[in-house]
Order: sequence, then C-alpha cells, then structure tokens
Amino acid sequence: MTVSPLVIPIFIPHSGCPHQCVFCNQTAITGQKATLPDAARVAEIIDTYLAHSMPRPQVEVAFFGGNFLGLAPGQISDLLESVRPFLNTGVVHGIRFSTRPDTVTKDRLKQIGTFPVSLVELGVQSMDDQVLAQANRGHTRNDTCRAMDLLDSFHMNAGVQIMAGLPGDTREGVIQTAQVLADMHPKTARIYPALVLKNTLLARWYQNGTYQPLTLDQAVDISGRAYGVFNQAGVTVIRMGVHMSDAQMGSILAGPWHPAFGHLVLSRILYRKTIRKIQALGTTMLSGSIQLRIHPSEESRLRGDRNSNLHRMKKKFPGIDFRVWPDPAMAIDQVKIVKIPV
Repeated sequence: MTVSPLVIPIFIPHSGCPHQCVFCNQTAITGQKATLPDAARVAEIIDTYLAHSMPRPQVEVAFFGGNFLGLAPGQISDLLESVRPFLNTGVVHGIRFSTRPDTVTKDRLKQIGTFPVSLVELGVQSMDDQVLAQANRGHTRNDTCRAMDLLDSFHMNAGVQIMAGLPGDTREGVIQTAQVLADMHPKTARIYPALVLKNTLLARWYQNGTYQPLTLDQAVDISGRAYGVFNQAGVTVIRMGVHMSDAQMGSILAGPWHPAFGHLVLSRILYRKTIRKIQALGTTMLSGSIQLRIHPSEESRLRGDRNSNLHRMKKKFPGIDFRVWPDPAMAIDQVKIVKIPV
C-alpha cells in the first residue's frame, strides 16, 4: 500500500497574481492576509507540522494560494532558500507549488531547477478560451499547452487544477477540459466547483442575477465525470472540493460547497457502477433480494449520504430488496452483485 506524502502547506494568498479572477478571494479561502512569510515563519510552520504528524517516508513543503512563478525572482529564491535547511537535514524531501500556466518559462524553471521540485500544479481551470476570458484568467489554452511541454522538457512533474461551473462553461465543456488535460498525462489533478465568495466579481454577478452557480447535485455529477476521465488516463485526482474552516464559511454567498464533497463524488461514481452491473445481469435480477458485496471501507460510499444511494436504487428498481454485505475479500472500489436464493 502506497503511503501518501506529508504535505506541509504554506500559503502565499494572491501573491504574484497579475489578474483578479472573477471567482477569486484567496484571503477568504486561506484565512490569511496577502503577505509573504519570511524564513522564520516558514521554519515555524514546518516545525509545527513535523512535531504533530506521524513520520512519513516523503515530506513535501507546498507553496499554495498564489502564483509562485509570478513572484519576483528574489522572492522565489527567498522562499525556496527558507526550506533549504530542512532539505539539508533530510526531514523535508521535496517542494511543490501552484502557479499560473503563463508564468512557466525556461528562466523560471532554470531558477528552481537546483531544488527538488516534486510537483508544479497549474491553475488551468478550463481549456476553453472563451470561458477563460469570461473568468478574467488572463491566460489561454495555448499557455497551458506550452507550460506542460516545458515542464516535461525539464523532467518536472505537473499537476492540473480545473474548475466546474465557471461563467459560460457547460457540463460537456468541463468534461472536454478534463479529457484534453488527461491526454497530456499530468501526474495529478484537482477538481474544484466554482463558489460565489464575497468581494468578488462573481458575487456581483450572482447578486444581480447574471450568474447562477451549479447546484450541489450538478457539481457532484460533473466532477464525477471529470474524475472518471482522469482516472481512466491514470491521472491521480488528489482533491475534489474546496476545504474551508468554520471561520471561513461566512465568505461563501452561494454555490455547491459541502464538507465532504469528494466523498459525495466518489459515492455517486460507485452508485453508477452498481447500477450498470445490475442492468448488465438482465431481467432475472430485477426482483427478489440481492446482496451488494463491498469492501468494508467502501460501505459508506456505496450507501451514500444518509443512504441516498440505496434510496435511489430502490426507486429505480422497486422490485429488488437491496442488502449491503461488507466483505473484506472484495477489492477496493469494486462491488459484486449476488442474487439471494428464495
């Protein structure tokens, strides 16, 4: 079993960003002001995480919330150098960061090339130029393609972040974005539903009725489709949904936020898989009692939030009595349909 790395987040909200995207309020999301931490603050954060976390074979420091390669060269160097003491002692093994596609250049990649950069996450959001323009992203589809090519030429791992529910986008558009990016073979992906945050242009559009966010059900459906595209291509989806603390919740005006958004998406995917298996078995399975055999760790996903999946199955197949059967012998993410003899 692969153990995930310990990722120590250091937020640089909105730093290095030349544009104010219509949906963006990084201060609200991160709960921090738009200032760069100095070396002492970086060391304090790293020490705190290391002291309160179980030992991991891989520890990475992540600069999130801003446009890392859009910072001034001296600022990039200062942040990277603040991690060097931990790299030298071997308690930290790599550095990752998020950045805009249009700031990935040969000069910037040469500057960071002496450090063990484990992942460069690109804030792609969409591969539709019209959607990008409406969101005031300030970059294009071609910028993302060039960035992916450059990272590949420097042998650096790429991650991609996409957003569902942007103004002018569609369900099919999000799926197409996922497909285009999956074909470029990034290492990881994140899928975020667009939220309406206070003090954003999107908030103004929502309040005057020119923008309508996705419902939670729509966001779960679209994110699940995008997840399937990435998963089929071997791209690891490392997050779905935005994490916000209770204190930050007051910044959300509208949109499909849920504290367990990723769980809802994976539960929907498992529901679809189960339905397809039942239908493939033919009419003999459409009455009586059947077992849904699932690994114990997957039972809650199969049942759905408040048994919602079971309720939907019963509504779809009213003649079936469904019985969930936790089975440790089952593989993760698989479900087996077993007819119970009368």
